[in-house]
Amino acid sequence: SYYTALWGSFPSIPPNGALTASGTWLIPDNWRYSETLCPEGTFARDSLSERGPSYRDVFQTIEGGVGHWDQTRFPSEQPKLRLIGNVDCYTTDTSNPGWAWSNGEELVPGLVQLSNRMIVPPDGITFEPQAGALVGAAWLALPLSEPYERDGLLVGDKSWTLFLESANFRGPVAYWTPESWSRVTANHPPSQFRGMDHRPIDTEYRIFAAHLDLPSVSTNENERDWFRIPQIEFPVDGQGRTIFHQDVTFYGKGAVYDQVKDALDGGQLPLTVDPSSLMHAPLQTHRWGLQSDGKEIVGLERFVALEDWDTDEKEGWAWGLQWPDRSGVFPSYFKESGDEWQPVDASESPSQLQIPAPFARSARQSGYAPPLDNGPLPQVSTANLNDGSVVRYTWYRFVDQPAIAALGLNESQKKRLQDVAERIHAQWNQQAVFIQPPSAGNLVQVQDEVLVNPPKGAEVGWVPVVISQTVAQ
Repeated sequence: SYYTALWGSFPSIPPNGALTASGTWLIPDNWRYSETLCPEGTFARDSLSERGPSYRDVFQTIEGGVGHWDQTRFPSEQPKLRLIGNVDCYTTDTSNPGWAWSNGEELVPGLVQLSNRMIVPPDGITFEPQAGALVGAAWLALPLSEPYERDGLLVGDKSWTLFLESANFRGPVAYWTPESWSRVTANHPPSQFRGMDHRPIDTEYRIFAAHLDLPSVSTNENERDWFRIPQIEFPVDGQGRTIFHQDVTFYGKGAVYDQVKDALDGGQLPLTVDPSSLMHAPLQTHRWGLQSDGKEIVGLERFVALEDWDTDEKEGWAWGLQWPDRSGVFPSYFKESGDEWQPVDASESPSQLQIPAPFARSARQSGYAPPLDNGPLPQVSTANLNDGSVVRYTWYRFVDQPAIAALGLNESQKKRLQDVAERIHAQWNQQAVFIQPPSAGNLVQVQDEVLVNPPKGAEVGWVPVVISQTVAQ
């Protein structure tokens, strides 16, 4: 689990092509496994040969987090939380429950809606504006289904489940089905039992990243190249820091998984983690890794530095940016210096680059409207979000939602899953705590319109499924 801060990086709607993301990069633990995990015909195997021979870091991933996403269809000043995953060597990118990342018209089995108190819009979960406020997140493996054999392949029992902690919502949101991870291994023996349905997370790999992609304008003056990017602003605390992630904790098998497994055999679900199975994970920064046109950007330390910070209780408590002048304004102007770029003040740059508003804003797109029906309940509800969109959602019995129906489970499997969902809805509420409070900072508030109440007669065992997200009229 971890906490990450939210803020709007731009004075208004982000410029077209901008991506600012602060999220996870979780992969299954295949450390020192040398056999080829990605089958021929997958994108990674055919196009990312430099990741071979094992392809372990592009085999399967849980990504996403808080950010301004370049593929968003409803750009907004406030960042959103996206759930993104790669289940098959980057051949199919899956996003929020039932939705593909790259093709909004395609229904992709992967993420399943678990919460009956929060909708998950395909364009991202929205929050109330509050620069620097924190949202807590945890990806925990739960034994929601039992291992079983399917077409000669053993599907594992790890359902990686997202838990959130905010000022007005706490609990599980959605989970990755074990079947989504096992699919790519079906006809490729070297990858069998190596996917996320069987393996723990690789804690030695880089688990977090802050990613920045921006448009630029350029010019040449006196035989030297110059370029400019949009102005990016960061919230700065009293110590001159911008914190990306903090309070990172690893969960052992006994923290939640074993407790849930025992409870599903009879008994009450746990209402908190076993603290003896928790371990603080110290954070350590590496390097910028920023480039433009193949040339590295150097000399940023004059303006801002990458840092990680300790407390008396925790080594590597948090990481982020340290601002010498506490301005929180990232350099926008850069000059060529040999084979590198160096940041400069605006006053040092050519006048051609100092024209006002040279970057077009991101435009709203057509939205998401796949061929889903209106659900078994006649009630179709709407929610108007602060990104200018309207979400339509309807209520499904948990195992009848499209993301589970597409799995082709038998009646016994569906009965078990339905029973599990009903117990979670009945026993886990705002009092069940699976993410420890932040050691510093305030929690962000999820936009009220994202939080829902089940209709009468569907209080337990039913979930809200988004069936469209379009421009609000």
